[in-house]
Amino acid sequence: MNEDQFHKRLKEILSANRGPNNSPDKQFHDTLTNEVRGRSKKDWDENVAAQVIREFEWATGTPPKSIELPEDEIKSLFTKFLTDRGYTFTAIPEDTRPTPDNYIEGKKHKYLCEVKSPVLKLDLGTQVYKFKTTHRKILDFIHTAVKQFQSLDSSHSLPRVLVFTSINTLLSWKSFTDAIQGGVIDQKGNRSPDFSKTPVYTSTLPLLSDVDLYIWLQVSGTGDKFYQASYFINEKSTHSKECLELVNNLSRTKLSSMDNLFSLICA
Repeated sequence: MNEDQFHKRLKEILSANRGPNNSPDKQFHDTLTNEVRGRSKKDWDENVAAQVIREFEWATGTPPKSIELPEDEIKSLFTKFLTDRGYTFTAIPEDTRPTPDNYIEGKKHKYLCEVKSPVLKLDLGTQVYKFKTTHRKILDFIHTAVKQFQSLDSSHSLPRVLVFTSINTLLSWKSFTDAIQGGVIDQKGNRSPDFSKTPVYTSTLPLLSDVDLYIWLQVSGTGDKFYQASYFINEKSTHSKECLELVNNLSRTKLSSMDNLFSLICA
């Protein structure tokens, strides 16, 4: 959360809780701005700013503002991302079957693509994000996407691309790796929390290799662009060459120095 977003949200909270004995708005803005700067290791830490806003929402009893973008806006961002890199994004006609969203098509190859946008939910009572619930949602999305891919192309003749997007800085490509590893793995190899024995996790493992390429795109706080891309190529994929070509072309124009490329080792 940058400074403009911080003060805009603070203004919304103050407006929603206006009372006759309230301190002047400027006093709240100055005090909470100093709080962010005091906690930040640099001039302005966007994660710290978001945390201060969450604490102020909780203190004032204000429901947190939803941090998500409508599907059509996500699709529009992704279309532009592809178009800028020489690819088209064409909708697949809907029918009675569950099908993927779109085709990605370049000069040489065509890909099936499904776009999913998990949301990080906040527990209003504890003011703690429900990461375990979000990990489950990511795994559920993999189940759903595989069914969609198989329904349209049971022979797996086209490469399958599953795209995740997130506008929340606390929900990133690391959330994806944590989910498919069964929890956050520390330096000693322990998971915390450990959900590697849960039915949703054990049932997802065999499905990971049914997707050829996973992409995680991080959306800016203003919602108008992607600012980080992470690519995960399934090393067992029979379409690895096509996927590598797609990744090379997409990553040729980098979103930032934080972009990543991983080889996904599937069971």
